[in-house]
Amino acid sequence: MTIPVINNQYPYGQMTNSTISRLVGLHSSITRITEAIATASSGYTGVEGTQFEIQPTGPGVNATVIPTLFGVTPSETPGEQGASYRYAFEQLNTQWQTFWTAALPYIEQLDNGGMTI
Repeated sequence: MTIPVINNQYPYGQMTNSTISRLVGLHSSITRITEAIATASSGYTGVEGTQFEIQPTGPGVNATVIPTLFGVTPSETPGEQGASYRYAFEQLNTQWQTFWTAALPYIEQLDNGGMTI
């Protein structure tokens, strides 16, 4: 199968190139977040899910917030929203990997030879 060169001067050529670029970027982001979730959870001894939640240090709107890299806003139950975040992202990753595996040959074909994964 030949690899077409898609010219950006034409509207659908530019749209095709943009779409392929965004898919490759999305794959990279999903991979990085999945790895970050695993790292944050490895050896974590607190309440499951709280490793993803921001932690207010006091009551009210003026409370100082201890941030996390994930920025999940907690509910009244510690860990509830963080655990929900983790579950949803893991499900997204599972479905994405199925799509990515099936679509990769076509993404590579349409990538103008520039993909680095």
